[in-house]
Amino acid sequence: MDEVSHKEILDRLVAVEQKVDDVHTETRTMVKAFEAVDGAFTVLGWIAKVAKPLLWIGGLITAISVLYAQIRIKT
Repeated sequence: MDEVSHKEILDRLVAVEQKVDDVHTETRTMVKAFEAVDGAFTVLGWIAKVAKPLLWIGGLITAISVLYAQIRIKT
């Protein structure tokens, strides 16, 4: 069995530590991206809650306008 020197062990440890740091940085970036997406979906949910009643109101106004126009044409 080959003897491994303390320097080789230290070099390997430093290399592994660097890889762990890289993975940690990449993971942190991914977490931030997921948090941003979560925030975007929250805002889209708010927009959907506001848009639905606005569409109903717009449809009602359109229906009343068409009805009024039809009544006006007949008279």
